[in-house]
Amino acid sequence: MIRTRSTKRTIGRHAVAVATLTSLLCGGSASAQDGPETGWFSTAELSLLFTSGNSSARTFGLGGSLRHAWETSELQLRAGSLRTETGTTTRTAVGTTSDFVVSETTTEEVTAENYFINSRFDRSLSDRVFLYAGAGWERNTFAGFDNRFTFVGGLGNTWVENESTRFKTDYGFTFTAQDDVVDDPETADSFGGLRISSEFWKQVTGTTSFESLLVLDESLNETEDLRADFTNSLVVDISEALAFKTSFRVLFDNLPALTGVGLEQPAGTPTGETVLVPLDEIDTIFTIALVISA
Repeated sequence: MIRTRSTKRTIGRHAVAVATLTSLLCGGSASAQDGPETGWFSTAELSLLFTSGNSSARTFGLGGSLRHAWETSELQLRAGSLRTETGTTTRTAVGTTSDFVVSETTTEEVTAENYFINSRFDRSLSDRVFLYAGAGWERNTFAGFDNRFTFVGGLGNTWVENESTRFKTDYGFTFTAQDDVVDDPETADSFGGLRISSEFWKQVTGTTSFESLLVLDESLNETEDLRADFTNSLVVDISEALAFKTSFRVLFDNLPALTGVGLEQPAGTPTGETVLVPLDEIDTIFTIALVISA
């Protein structure tokens, strides 16, 4: 199979996790002031899932953000990790139908794993216009890549920003370099692109807020290579420092990464050869996390 995309592709399959989604809760609190609130702000996000019995699974997600705000600038650092282990139990019976012994064997394997670090710096030129630059690293072998480095820079607009509503858009150029798990000889390992993104935040009630983030990336090397990251989150405050956050994330890659599949004959006999096929274009992630703000 030949594909013309001139860069390494990847799909963001994170069946998980979760924690890689740090929130802008502190930014929402600052909007409620008469002027911009300056200083250091931080959040930590924790999600856990444990099941046992006939099936077992363990998911651990940890994320966090550190932000420093000046009067006209802001620096933000984010990091997160997720790991899911799933246990499969196989039962066998030895003996006769009336007299037998059952034995169980449980095999555990990692079924989801994701790590990321990114940073962003914003500088306001006016009440409506700002410049920004950012860099990030991510690893998600289940999505098809070992390492992805991304650099972005551009400008944006602040359309609405008050104590109950915030809406921003930005536009920039990107440069991406990545190492795929399965190498595609038809692709390069780096490419430039265009990015358009939007951020919407709304204080729904006194203790509940809604946030929506949309990022569109278009490769300049291959017009069919369009990626989208769309996340919607609902945050319910428990106290000034604690909150529950529910998020639904959709990842789309029009030219997903490749994976190797064993080739069999029509009768089902393995040939010992491997063929390359694309991964799915869409992944969805649903998470519930505890957020700690400081």
